[in-house]
Amino acid sequence: MSKKKTILRVENFSKSYEEGKRAVDQLSFDVKEGEVFALIGRSGCGKTTTLKLLSGQMRPDEGAAYVHGERILGPHERLLAGHDKIALVEQDYNLFNHQTVADNIKYPIRRTTKKYQEYRLNELLRICQLEEYRDTRPKELSGGQKQRVAIARAIADEPPILLLDEPFSHLDMALRSDLRRMVKNIAIEANISVVFVTHDTHDALAMSDRIGVMSRGKLIQIATPEEIYKQPKNKYAAHFFPHCNVIEAEELKKLGIDKPSGKYMARPEWLEMIEAESADHTAVLRHIDYFGNASYGEWEVDEGSKLWVHHDSFATFHIGDKKGIALKPDVDWWALDN
Repeated sequence: MSKKKTILRVENFSKSYEEGKRAVDQLSFDVKEGEVFALIGRSGCGKTTTLKLLSGQMRPDEGAAYVHGERILGPHERLLAGHDKIALVEQDYNLFNHQTVADNIKYPIRRTTKKYQEYRLNELLRICQLEEYRDTRPKELSGGQKQRVAIARAIADEPPILLLDEPFSHLDMALRSDLRRMVKNIAIEANISVVFVTHDTHDALAMSDRIGVMSRGKLIQIATPEEIYKQPKNKYAAHFFPHCNVIEAEELKKLGIDKPSGKYMARPEWLEMIEAESADHTAVLRHIDYFGNASYGEWEVDEGSKLWVHHDSFATFHIGDKKGIALKPDVDWWALDN
């Protein structure tokens, strides 16, 4: 298998809105052909600013980004902001409500031959599952359908890079799942690199090839979804995924575990319940988050630390139950950077 080429390279991106306060601080990363790359972080971490810098809508104070080695120009350097090889889909979609879905999608390729327009339209209607809405106007569509039209229009002229700003934030869980699959299929079938920003870890884990975790304008870790989940760099990255257990070495001693000083992490599914008589401690169930196919119990250990434990759908526990907590075989507490 041939090694995929780097299509997008970002070098030391920085941007300040206020004197001495950087929204984006020395960001550097690359994206391969056909790769889905997610930037995750809490509100205000610099995700959307990064997209605007990449799309050419905003000028970086420092650094540059390159597509196939060609620098992305800022709005001060060209008549129309942006880059010919980069398409951006923003949260408001910016569709033409007076035109049909077909007209919206064909707009970027309106200067090509009628034959190509029809060919490309039919291809995009298929890829984005919009065949039955060809002659519908956007105002008659649901949020998920509008999102599909916006993506189809963005990739109509076959840009190698697609940028998505919080693409699924307004959609329910079922629609999110459908659209995640669609975007992933687009990346594979059309060999388009996708860079999207989100605060939702489920979206990032489900469709990304790699994830960049952002905090206060900086990238603190870039890794595969599995690595980010199992081997987060620090407490911030670990806690970005819910029901995470981060505990000091001193507290681990209550569980009969000796570790060098520092912080350690374990996911809820790495832990299991055992009979209290077999443990060196007593854990009391204080809270349950129920999700149907599973639940997460918050157990307080010896009136001190609280740990989340994953319970399968057949397990039945009640508030006040007393058990012991043990680490499952073949896993260990993961050491975090302070």
